[in-house]
Amino acid sequence: MAYQQHQFRALITCLLLFVGTLVLAQGKFTVNGRLKIEGSDLAGARAVVYKNGEKDRTITTSLNKFTLDLDLNANYVISFEKPGFVAKKLSFNTRVPADAVTKGFTPFEFAVSLFKQYDDINLVVFNQPVGVIRYEAGLGDFDYDTDYTKSIQAQLQQVLAEVEKKQKEEAQQAAADAKAKAKADAEAKKQAEAQAAADAKAQAEAKKQADAAAKAERESQEAARKAEEARLAEAKRAEAVQPKPVPAKPKEEPRPVPPPVKTAPTPEPVATKPAPVAPQRNGALAKTNEGADTRRASTPIEAEEPSRMALARPNTSEEVPPVAADEEAVTVRNEDLVVEPNKVTTIVRLETNGVTTECRKVSHKWGSTYYFRNGQPCTQLVYEREVMTEDRLAGATPRAKLP
Repeated sequence: MAYQQHQFRALITCLLLFVGTLVLAQGKFTVNGRLKIEGSDLAGARAVVYKNGEKDRTITTSLNKFTLDLDLNANYVISFEKPGFVAKKLSFNTRVPADAVTKGFTPFEFAVSLFKQYDDINLVVFNQPVGVIRYEAGLGDFDYDTDYTKSIQAQLQQVLAEVEKKQKEEAQQAAADAKAKAKADAEAKKQAEAQAAADAKAQAEAKKQADAAAKAERESQEAARKAEEARLAEAKRAEAVQPKPVPAKPKEEPRPVPPPVKTAPTPEPVATKPAPVAPQRNGALAKTNEGADTRRASTPIEAEEPSRMALARPNTSEEVPPVAADEEAVTVRNEDLVVEPNKVTTIVRLETNGVTTECRKVSHKWGSTYYFRNGQPCTQLVYEREVMTEDRLAGATPRAKLP
């Protein structure tokens, strides 16, 4: 009987080990990632996944938001790359205890940003992963390796400071180049406008000269035409005044004279006086009408028009003196930092004239950061404008420890 119980216990133990091993082998660890390229887009970027030192897959699309399922009990390295930019790597150690598999894991979220590569900046620190994610027994979930992050944080901050300096120099140079280009464009535009004005003036002058020459030609032709007409008219008048030659009459031969014929004398006629002619009157002449003129005469009307200008009224109101501005308010600032296993809370209290404003920034280790003002959620812009501070991540957001 004891032997049978011993065999039964051994069988149950083997069965439990087999089930645990099977669950451990089939378990997955999900990560949600985002990639950002500073000053550029994601064209040409990629994420190369290595599993246990060997290339597993390559992601080239939807890098702004992607999801990976990683096998448990393995070592993964994800390399984010783009030509002309500094590559960054993240390491994932998915080894977990057997009893933690059945509880499941929270999807791990992270973000990585790539900046432009500069030849005069030492980038050796980026040959190693900028972050290591592993299972934390105290949390019962995956999180960043704090010791590893602290070991490279100083080097990362130094490189990022040099990169920021280079970026500012490039921005200043770009602004200077843009200003010089704008000035050159304005000068070229001014010269083009001056040349266009000169060309227009030359064309107008040429047109004016052409019009003057055409007018002179027309006037010359008109004068020639009038002179020709005058010459023809003078010739016609001269021809009309000059007497025409009378043709000579042929010489007539003398005719014989007949003998005279005797006739009786003719009595002289008696002169008679013509009868007088009566004068004729024109009946169409107007006849005058006698009598008084019946048209109405106009009588002038005299009146005085009232003035349209109103009299000026005295202003009896007194000028109100300006109100003196209040004195500048004094703000007292108190800042506290609360560190908890899963989150870090920054509390800033601002007291102005007895009124207290409390701003909170809560950074969770699983990646999200929330902002509050007087207990109400607010945006990062409102929070930063209120407390006049700026929190930066070393190479990746939103986790505070992500490089």
